[in-house]
Amino acid sequence: MLKTIIPILLILTILFSSCQFNQSVNKDLITGAYSRGDGVGSDDVIIEINGEVEKSNKFVFGEKVNLVFNNVTGLTKFDEKTFPGLSMYIIKNKKDTVLSNHDLLENINDGTVLFPLKLQANFRASLPYQNNEKYKVYVEIWDKKGDGKFNYELPFTIKENDLLKITSNKIEYTNIYLWNETLKQPVFNKNISLDHLFFLIIEGAKGLELSANKVFPIFSLELSDSKGGEITSNPNLLSTYEDGVAPEDLENQLAVKISFSKGRINNPCKLTAKLKDKNSSKEITVTTELMIK
Repeated sequence: MLKTIIPILLILTILFSSCQFNQSVNKDLITGAYSRGDGVGSDDVIIEINGEVEKSNKFVFGEKVNLVFNNVTGLTKFDEKTFPGLSMYIIKNKKDTVLSNHDLLENINDGTVLFPLKLQANFRASLPYQNNEKYKVYVEIWDKKGDGKFNYELPFTIKENDLLKITSNKIEYTNIYLWNETLKQPVFNKNISLDHLFFLIIEGAKGLELSANKVFPIFSLELSDSKGGEITSNPNLLSTYEDGVAPEDLENQLAVKISFSKGRINNPCKLTAKLKDKNSSKEITVTTELMIK
């Protein structure tokens, strides 16, 4: 019996190995990323956050996340060209699709001669986070001229941008952040350019007292340098709305423009903004320190 069993086991092992030679499975214990290649593979997957390589799956609200798939192999070649497909989906709390792109390479109809082939998929982490939402991004690379595919999954969470110190007294909000309009991205650190245009943005503000189906917000902003010099000051940027606004208008987005004139500034500078309710003590206070250069 022993002589019969051993050859059978060897044959089964060889058959199993030959069926699996073009498959690979990897799990990253740090980020929780999972990948599986079936005919198509990638040497490694790099996570870039705002252009810097990071080993993390916790993203600050508004950061740009780029997934880089290096040396994609296994695609069928025709006339020295390959024809990759690349899809990306983001699912919230295992059920809600918040981003969907069925093929990021749909415009490359004639294939590519690039070798080694590097593919990228990116998204902006501007997603809700206040209820401890959990997300997962799904990326698939497939062969448009064959059956091979490569799947990648990355679970991640979003955290608040700690550049701003925010305190709220009975006014709810979805997001508050400083936006660099020149670079088209949120501000993540205190060093900013004198030449850029900024907006302080409050999204989803609600909870102000209703009067005749309207709310009466007051939005003040002060920016001063380290020697007490006033850079800008306005006690109510919403003075044109003294007769009140519909609450849904306030909930959409409230944005305050911030720009600078040429001249010497004594750093660091302190920014203080307040959204107050004219008819109650409810308010949101936003403060931060900036280095304007």
